[in-house]
Amino acid sequence: MKPEILRSRKNFSAIAFLMILLPFFSTLIHAQGGKEVSLSVYAGYTLVNFEEALGYSDDDMDDWNEIYFSAALRGFLTSGKPFNLGAEIAYNQLYYAYYIIPYGMQTIYREFNISTFSLTALGRYRPGNFFLVGGLGIHFFNDGVAPSLTAEAGYTFNQEGKIKVPLSFKINPVFGDGTPVTFSIGIGAVVSLK
Repeated sequence: MKPEILRSRKNFSAIAFLMILLPFFSTLIHAQGGKEVSLSVYAGYTLVNFEEALGYSDDDMDDWNEIYFSAALRGFLTSGKPFNLGAEIAYNQLYYAYYIIPYGMQTIYREFNISTFSLTALGRYRPGNFFLVGGLGIHFFNDGVAPSLTAEAGYTFNQEGKIKVPLSFKINPVFGDGTPVTFSIGIGAVVSLK
């Protein structure tokens, strides 16, 4: 079988599969009572194996920090039920390292400021003001992608009007080189849309 024909059959199969799923997602979206949009910032610490992640010996490391920072935009489809589906797009500053490497008569200087953009599918359980969030995502590095998990627990403080303030603790392992795992505290603002 020619590769062009095989490719076109795979494309047709993928399109047919998406067409079958479209009514399901449409029904799911229309069944929801409203939408929530939030902007949150997170600050914390990244646990990472520098040698595995960057490929240089820790003996040559001159400066580093494992301060984690993230800004995330989230959306959830809400209903009268405590379980909601959502998605997140985020910028993540994972860690920094600076190496001074002796190389014969020369010295090699290497600086790494590792950050990612991430897309994550989320599920949230919120029986009241307390909430639990779990997610499966993808982090986009400069030189590739890596899957990740998200686990978050927090409390939402209700404010006047439609704005709420969530405060949470989040763990986010990224299954790339050196497997960075972030531990952070987050705060944000949530707006409910009907």
